Amino acid sequence: MFPYFLATHLPMGMAGLFMASLTGSAMSMLASDLNCLAAVGVEDFYKVMRPQATDKRRLVIGKAIVAVFGTLAGATGILLAHAGGGALSMWFTVSAIASGGLAGMFLLAFLSSRANKQGLYAGIAACWMVTAWATLTMGEKRVLNLGVYNFTWHEYMIGALGHVTLFVVGYSVSLLFRGQPQSEATLWHWLKHRRARTV
Repeated sequence: MFPYFLATHLPMGMAGLFMASLTGSAMSMLASDLNCLAAVGVEDFYKVMRPQATDKRRLVIGKAIVAVFGTLAGATGILLAHAGGGALSMWFTVSAIASGGLAGMFLLAFLSSRANKQGLYAGIAACWMVTAWATLTMGEKRVLNLGVYNFTWHEYMIGALGHVTLFVVGYSVSLLFRGQPQSEATLWHWLKHRRARTV
């Protein structure tokens, strides 16, 4: 809709100005994302694996990370341009699969004072299995056909199912390890301290 509006309702110079500003903002967002990926890759991964590496070597690794992920971003853009359906719909599907369970993990940590790492790891494993099952058995072009056990809901529901799975499994397994220390960063501890301050 927006490119059609630019091509049909704006004068020649204004349309070019809008396209240039859109291109500039897209490049700016892509540059900041690539910079974040390079910083995380160097500081959190390469620096841990090679703590004796010089700053010059870390800069080279950062540039290599930018080149690799920049190429992947370009290839992804080309695939989206030639794929059937909308890019936004495909993004929602991919983000639902990739981030499935993230909200469940935060809710488990925030709402439960019994949550522990054993329950969290079990919840993550269960979320991965459910997400893999749903991804492989959904749609008409499914990779794996399990008959009546195929994932028949909408593809956006994969993430929601992952959140619920992680929370339920994580909380249930956490109950088996009651001897573990309880977290202080929960809703219940916050309410308890708030009541104590108001008394």
